[in-house]
Amino acid sequence: MTKHSNSDHAQLQDTLARLEAIRPDAVSIETLQRMQATVRDNYAELVARGLEHEASAQHGLDSADPDILQRVKRQAAKLRREMESLEELDDKLENAIQPRIVRDNMIAKLGSRGALITLETIIMILIVLVLGLLGYDSLAGPDTERPEWLSGSNIFLVDAACCVVFLAEFFFRLSCAESKTFVWKHHWVDFVTSIPIPGEAQLARFGRLARLARFARFARVIKFFRFLRLFFLLWRGMDKLQDVIDVKLMKRTLRWAIVVTLLGALLVYQIEGTTSVPNPEATTAAGETASTPENTTNAVSSYPLALWWSFTTVVTGGFGDIHNPESASGQVLTAVLVITGMVLIGVFTATLTSLFVGEQSEELEKLQEELSQRIDQLSEALERGDGPHPPDTV
Repeated sequence: MTKHSNSDHAQLQDTLARLEAIRPDAVSIETLQRMQATVRDNYAELVARGLEHEASAQHGLDSADPDILQRVKRQAAKLRREMESLEELDDKLENAIQPRIVRDNMIAKLGSRGALITLETIIMILIVLVLGLLGYDSLAGPDTERPEWLSGSNIFLVDAACCVVFLAEFFFRLSCAESKTFVWKHHWVDFVTSIPIPGEAQLARFGRLARLARFARFARVIKFFRFLRLFFLLWRGMDKLQDVIDVKLMKRTLRWAIVVTLLGALLVYQIEGTTSVPNPEATTAAGETASTPENTTNAVSSYPLALWWSFTTVVTGGFGDIHNPESASGQVLTAVLVITGMVLIGVFTATLTSLFVGEQSEELEKLQEELSQRIDQLSEALERGDGPHPPDTV
């Protein structure tokens, strides 16, 4: 009995492993395309069902049905949920199909999978080289204190040459795409960060913005991690978290939370970041507060500090107690961040809760619909006189 149980356990483990291995990257492109066609057919059926509901609602309004308003509200909410679910599924399939098409076409044009791996390796090496040179160029002193071959002009020439390679790789990938729009939508950062930014002369013209633009090329380091497959090693134990983050409303909530946090940090830094706040420990011999910059403190005196203040304000509702704004505009900003944080955290919590009870709710909704249909059928049968008759009495 024990051997049989162990054998069943091992067989079940193997079955679960095979089921978990069924992922978009393991399914053929043709199968994914048929799935996408089915999703789009379901979307067309949803459109037709929406028109039927609209006609039914108009009929209810014409007949002054008092229940029509609530019924229309429920039907519209259900249609919207199904619409968002189908659109999200269509996007997932599109994101699985198009990169596979691009990669297969690149392999076909290059001649072999090994040639594509070689190209990706060269791009990876150039990315690391450019990032290292840009980091050195930013942190090192003037050209007189550097080796001649690491002067600003030489670094720019190397950067420009690498950018030519990056742009060539981008347009080669674009030529292999079935959907050009998909490539521009998902890889525009590769194009933007492949544009060479001139050196010190232009940095003086564009200031800090140009330096940031040059370092935007750090975004391309994602390719480096993608090539090494490090993300897959970290992601294996995070399937549940992936399911949570994949919810459309959860994505929207996180996106707005990030936007509000960044914007709040920028505003509080502009409003109160440069305000001198007396340090109570720095006093003169006469007991008066010193006014030198060394004797002043401010919890939002830099953007990283302001970012931390904004984050704690949004997440904790202002209970972080890091900085108490003194200006009226700062207090209004704090109130807006607290209220926004309460709404976003509430939506986040409600969405997370709905994930745990979603399957049970769907089952209850199906049972309710079936019960309602059976009651309607029974009512119609009784009205026609086809229902069960009471037993004859003696």
